Amino acid sequence: MDNSKRSNAADIEQWIQLIKEGNKDAYRHVIEIYQLPLFRYVYNLLRNREEAEDAVQDVFLQVFKNMDKYVRQISFTAWLYKIAYHHCLNLIRKRKGLLSRLHLFQREAVTTDYDSSLRVDELLRGLSLEERQIMLLRVVEELPFEEIATILECKAATVRKRFERTRDKVKRNYTHEGEQSHGQDSWTSIAPER
Repeated sequence: MDNSKRSNAADIEQWIQLIKEGNKDAYRHVIEIYQLPLFRYVYNLLRNREEAEDAVQDVFLQVFKNMDKYVRQISFTAWLYKIAYHHCLNLIRKRKGLLSRLHLFQREAVTTDYDSSLRVDELLRGLSLEERQIMLLRVVEELPFEEIATILECKAATVRKRFERTRDKVKRNYTHEGEQSHGQDSWTSIAPER
């Protein structure tokens, strides 16, 4: 996530403090900052635009209701994505049987750039939910391994290793399909440092 779209951690913490003090305009500001990145993340987990839109609203509602439980021991971003992750897991568990029978996976463009959406979709194809999760959080949302570890409730070293394996898997799958290298660098050449 680039810095132009997201305020730094200190700014977010100031907004969170205002929310805890009852300032609803501050919450609108936080929603504006996180809405699109959270939607991209949730969409890529759920694979359904309408369901993702509803899920993002539900997540923001859960966050607002539980704001008093947020403590600064972890970043607000990690806390938000952890709530989103668990919410999506619950939705996936509820629909798992139905979707497997009806094949209702919808392939829609999430961004205005249709070609890059298709490339992301192609690269995520064949990955498990956990692998997609790690790739989305690391590559698309640009979260550090420590925050991803908080979201997934495991060690940062574990996340780093899983990311490296998944990155290699994506690289193998992508080059195996014989496609040109367009877009490949953005997913496969990312250094695991940070």
